Amino acid sequence: MSTKQEPSLSKQSTIYSYTLVKRIYHSLYKRILYFLILALALFFKFDPANWLPMLVSYPLLLVFHTLLVRAYFQFTIGMAMRGWSYRWGIFWCGSLPDGHASVKLVGKVQLHLFWIGLSLITILYPWIPAPWLIYFMIFHIWMLMPRLWMLFRFHPYRKTGLMKISEKETSCYLQ
Repeated sequence: MSTKQEPSLSKQSTIYSYTLVKRIYHSLYKRILYFLILALALFFKFDPANWLPMLVSYPLLLVFHTLLVRAYFQFTIGMAMRGWSYRWGIFWCGSLPDGHASVKLVGKVQLHLFWIGLSLITILYPWIPAPWLIYFMIFHIWMLMPRLWMLFRFHPYRKTGLMKISEKETSCYLQ
């Protein structure tokens, strides 16, 4: 039995079929809740005399997270971050996969980022004033909280799942 192929397709083309198993929308109420958590954390630790630590700690953490992800790829996988780029977003900001990426790989990167970042912040305790440490800790946990929550929700699909991160949703697919 012969199958007829479209003339515009090559004989070496590969067609991938993914099945969507879970989708998490980045809805408005989740965004409001996300920023409300940050506002509450900052409100309880805010000192009007110390604006500088609050304003500088978030951009410093973005740079620090980017360097940690690059170092992770260089030292563990031994290659550059092909297929990953820096993107801005609400729940996912930083170095992210451009297309489909393994849930296992993204989970490893985010967990290493969380624990190494937390460890380095606590190691700096003797040399950095307390307001800086508090803001670093608040922003670090706040930035990684939704990512780790989404990865926790995708945990059953960790072995064979692929995830796609977009501005409006994060989806998990099985091959």
